[in-house]
Amino acid sequence: MMKNNLQAKRIVITAGDVQLPIKVGEEVCYRYDGHLMWTDRVHRILEVAADYVRIETTSYYYTIERNGRECGQLKGAA
Repeated sequence: MMKNNLQAKRIVITAGDVQLPIKVGEEVCYRYDGHLMWTDRVHRILEVAADYVRIETTSYYYTIERNGRECGQLKGAA
């Protein structure tokens, strides 16, 4: 009997400043709240936009938004 090792990937949405360039097969480094954070190795780069980066790693889908984006919108509304 064969085992089914299919496992769903988790979704991580965080804020930070991504250190470019992003390369498939390498870890992504980003600054979060004054600390450097790393993802696991990138399998696919899904999207790179001015406000965020979306990547797929071994176990996760990451959306890393630029720091202060939400804060800037709230300050503008106040």
